[in-house]
Amino acid sequence: MTDHMYKAPQPVSVEMVPTQISPALSCNEGPSLNQGMLDEKLEGKIDFVWDAISRQPKKAYCITCGSFCGFFFLFIVILMVAGSSFFPFSSDVPIYLRGHVTKQRSDAIVEGKDIADYTLNAPDIELRQSVDTLGGEREDLTLEIIYFPEFGDVLETKILQKMFEFEQRVMARNEFADHCLIDYNSTEVAFEQSNNVDMITKINSQSHNCAVHHTIVWACDPSLGTPCSKLASTPIGLMNCNKSTTCTPDEFILEENFKVPKVHTYANSIPDRNTVEGLNSNNFLKLVDSQFGAGNQIAKAVKTEFTFGAPLKGYKTVNDDPDGQSEDLAQWLYDEYHTWLGDGQISGGGVSYIYNGHGMLGLYIQEVMVTDGMFAIASMVFVLVYIAFMTSSWWLAVMGMGQILMCFPVAYFLYFGIFQQRYFGVFNMLSIFIILGIGADDIFVFLDTWEQSGHKFKSLGKRMSYTWKHAGKAMLVTSLSTMISFMSNANSSFPAIQTFGIFAAMLVLVNYCAVMVFYPTVVFMFATFFEEWKFCCGWPSKFATLVKQELRPVTFKNVKIVMDEEGREQFEEEVRSEPAVSQWFRESYSSGIIGAKIGIILIFIVVIVVFGIQASKVEADPKNAQFMPSSNNYQKFLDENPKHFARGGSVNAVKMIFAWGIDKENPIDRSGTLATDVDDPGKPVWDPNFDLPVAARCMLSICEKAQEKSDERKTGGYPDFPIDCFLIDFKKHVDANDTALWNKITGLGADKNTFYELLAGWLNTPKVMSMWKPYIHAELVDGQITLRFISTELKLTVESSNIDPDDGKALWNTWEDWFNDQYNSEPCKSVAAQAGGFQSSLDFIYVRAKLVEEALSGIYLSVGLAFVVLTLATTNILVAFFAVLVISCVVVCTMGMIPILGWKLGALESIGLVMVPGLSVDFVAHLAEAYIESESHDREGRVRDMLARVGISVVSGAISTLGASMFLFFPTIIFFNKFGIMIFMTIGFSLFWALVFFPALMSTPLGPEGNMGNWLYVAKKLYYKFKARNTHELPPAGEI
Repeated sequence: MTDHMYKAPQPVSVEMVPTQISPALSCNEGPSLNQGMLDEKLEGKIDFVWDAISRQPKKAYCITCGSFCGFFFLFIVILMVAGSSFFPFSSDVPIYLRGHVTKQRSDAIVEGKDIADYTLNAPDIELRQSVDTLGGEREDLTLEIIYFPEFGDVLETKILQKMFEFEQRVMARNEFADHCLIDYNSTEVAFEQSNNVDMITKINSQSHNCAVHHTIVWACDPSLGTPCSKLASTPIGLMNCNKSTTCTPDEFILEENFKVPKVHTYANSIPDRNTVEGLNSNNFLKLVDSQFGAGNQIAKAVKTEFTFGAPLKGYKTVNDDPDGQSEDLAQWLYDEYHTWLGDGQISGGGVSYIYNGHGMLGLYIQEVMVTDGMFAIASMVFVLVYIAFMTSSWWLAVMGMGQILMCFPVAYFLYFGIFQQRYFGVFNMLSIFIILGIGADDIFVFLDTWEQSGHKFKSLGKRMSYTWKHAGKAMLVTSLSTMISFMSNANSSFPAIQTFGIFAAMLVLVNYCAVMVFYPTVVFMFATFFEEWKFCCGWPSKFATLVKQELRPVTFKNVKIVMDEEGREQFEEEVRSEPAVSQWFRESYSSGIIGAKIGIILIFIVVIVVFGIQASKVEADPKNAQFMPSSNNYQKFLDENPKHFARGGSVNAVKMIFAWGIDKENPIDRSGTLATDVDDPGKPVWDPNFDLPVAARCMLSICEKAQEKSDERKTGGYPDFPIDCFLIDFKKHVDANDTALWNKITGLGADKNTFYELLAGWLNTPKVMSMWKPYIHAELVDGQITLRFISTELKLTVESSNIDPDDGKALWNTWEDWFNDQYNSEPCKSVAAQAGGFQSSLDFIYVRAKLVEEALSGIYLSVGLAFVVLTLATTNILVAFFAVLVISCVVVCTMGMIPILGWKLGALESIGLVMVPGLSVDFVAHLAEAYIESESHDREGRVRDMLARVGISVVSGAISTLGASMFLFFPTIIFFNKFGIMIFMTIGFSLFWALVFFPALMSTPLGPEGNMGNWLYVAKKLYYKFKARNTHELPPAGEI
């Protein structure tokens, strides 16, 4: 029987030893066979290449480093020339189902409102529209302040007095008069009507009074005669002025005997606190807590709005660079008020406030992004210092960190060029923290293998060839698994998640290529020129020497098997020394794990049951992603404003919208748009058959029936839950003059001219226009007013924050069927073509359901592919199965932490869960491969070898990633916080399960020995058995 010599691929810290294999080796005996061999000729070529490179390390380093630097400078040059067209960074997070009918309809309505924003008025109303344009009053050109009492009622006199004094200081800030909404007089309005730009410019340059801001504290009282603002047609206020003429602000006083009856009057002016009737831009009820009214005279919050206008100083008209005016106003508000209003407390106590203004939130986020970016730098510095400390070399650390960072431009070129992605968002930026950990782990694996090669070879070329082959294989397994995990996100229906997955996968790919091509030249330079340099006065080197010093000899069983004279297998022994930390893992730690293996497994079973129960409680997040902490001023404003100042049903109530005039089958044209562009979803497709007078009866019928109480459709019924449908009020207006007229001007054969004349006249009333303008959408086309579509809105009794996705889908289908059924009978059946229309709602429900679905499917796909990769890499299906079991347990534990932390499944959590298998595979993959390549004969010996060889590498990699992720605990932006916590939990659980549970499990009888579970061994045996039957040939010696 002929002995067959071969080399086995070893893990990071394994010394290769020649092995003699007996053809009679059984499936369950002896060490496993090597299935990872490179062809000897190929190995020879690799040795030759690295030997040649080792002789010219400077040239090799310059070539590889120059290549990376070339990509970096090319990236910078293109960025400087092309700007955002090459690197379109966006703070928008496109989490939506762009292709779903609910999103198509909602986008069509939103875009339709933006395009068809011309007011449908009678001619004399156009003057008022022009005045608003000149004066520039736009709904969002405001600074809003919401006041809260520390105790009791915000309408107490002492609190109102503080608010009054505080608002005077607000208006006294620098350049307030240059930005406020101007109170034009009637002469100036008449000049504007002539469209004389020079005259308008002259008027704007004159000194004007600011229009009255909207506040409950002070304003003229209607009983005093002439209002103090031409634009404030319904002045309000709780402060009194005893003059018989117009009062100036400093002439108002707060009197208890005046305030109390006024509050009583306001509180009893509406029978129902949920009423929406009578609310206009300067109404007391709009500025006071929605719980105020219907006899309740206590308010928990009040709001003040300071209104600003365009054109600003330095601009001629409102259309003179409107974007520039908007940016200038936002910058002035932020510079003047952000810091000044900062603490949210009015001096003297008793009242606090929150605030927000036009564009202030966006500028704040930009500022915070820069500040939070410092934590990313701190994370990089930590990894840099940690690598330097562990390697005792600034050269290896700086070059390693440079290699990691240089991956970004190369990965971006692949992302931008090959995958044709034109979006780079917040999620993509978060991938830097992932690649920091992965890159550092690969560096440790490479350097640990390089150190081990020094015990076997003296030649630098031989050492690098050994390192390149063995570390390369270990890193390939982990990098491939992680890359596949991220690429599973590339199939996501959500653009933000899809682009994150692609870019993160490209980073992992480029990092692997870099550590295999560039870092070997760095190590050559280190070994040739820098190895003798002292690092930090040599004290880290002393620590490394203490940890890695070779202690007492340790006896190992070699895998060289020989047959004695009686045909029995014999093992040769060798004496070898190893570092102290490896001995600790081999002896103390391994003995503890093996001795307590049953208890450990039972404890972990309890742990997985507990976390599994928690994981079953994970549910979709009903809210939009929160960007900042709840204690942040701007986040509090976003939360509190709708909570306190929404009337007419819950602020979280689901809204049902009907739209007529937009094509039902193809509501929006998305051609020429990008799925990631939040600001350009496409153009609405108008329904060419829509005819309002003809369809009016049908539309009115649908409106009236829709608001009827129905448990199935979740409607509360009129009057508690009225529908916002202008046709109901318009018909009342028409019927007030002639009850027979409605049927003449609507339906088939309608008198359309009379219909539009009556409609325009009705809308001529300011109060009517203010109420119904948001639902009548017209566009100016070639100088002609063209009505595009009509919309309505109805609040349902169910809230968006507590509706189950399955119930939400059922509700959408119920409304869809109900709406379509209306066209099966009159008055809609005969005018179905002219009416058309559709219902739009609940698009968020499908987003929630899809997030949960994709998170689970992504996990299944990632785990499944990890099993395939590990099975191929280890060639042992049992070891791969147990490794995947560990990965699955890490996933369950991480998922179980989501409800424990009070989180729900949103976009960020979905990304985190899908990336868990990719991040958790690293440690267990290193251990699994070390177990397979162990030189020991029995499973317990393999566990000891496994832990001794890669235990320290696993811990080192974990520390670098844990440390990098900890810096994400501190930023203001919630995305960063959650992402850091997700990475920290994943790595922590991975370390816990891989270093404790996996060795305990492998030391039980389940841990394979010899060729148990070796699928390649079985395949070869079957192949040669089949071949022998037909050819009677024996397999080559050592093949099986």
